[in-house]
Amino acid sequence: MKTENTLSVAQERDPNAIMITPETLSGVITELMRPVMQTIGKMLENNTAALEQLSAAQSIQNDRLEALEKQIRLQTKVDGKMASYLNDAIRSHSRELLDKRGFPDDRKAVTKLGNVIRKAVLMRYGVSSLRDVPRHEYNVALNLISMWNDLLTVRDVVSEARARSEAEDAG
Repeated sequence: MKTENTLSVAQERDPNAIMITPETLSGVITELMRPVMQTIGKMLENNTAALEQLSAAQSIQNDRLEALEKQIRLQTKVDGKMASYLNDAIRSHSRELLDKRGFPDDRKAVTKLGNVIRKAVLMRYGVSSLRDVPRHEYNVALNLISMWNDLLTVRDVVSEARARSEAEDAG
């Protein structure tokens, strides 16, 4: 009742005053906030669309960067020291294979067998020099060298070494 009296007194002072009761207050607030909430909702939709576009652009950028990194990795060659290690591994494996046949100290046989192993590595990678082997394939090349075992080629190299040895002994 006191609320009605206060409202009545306010209306008597200003006849243009709007009477708001507690029941109508929530409706008035809803009507006042509706345009604001619609604007905020539209803004959030626009922001969501912009973020989705940024996400798609970043995904494309990541794919391009990954492709570029792969290209760089494939085109990076071994350095001089790595090529030297590959050559050492070839000589060592040649001596090892010839040692099993009894000719570890024949330089010509080691060189010939080493050239055959080197040729196998070069053919595997389609390059003309050990320095052109891709860096990321370095460990694979070392494994290829250590596992190389062409028995027919080793047999041929050993027979040539034996023939040379016999010729030297006879001469």
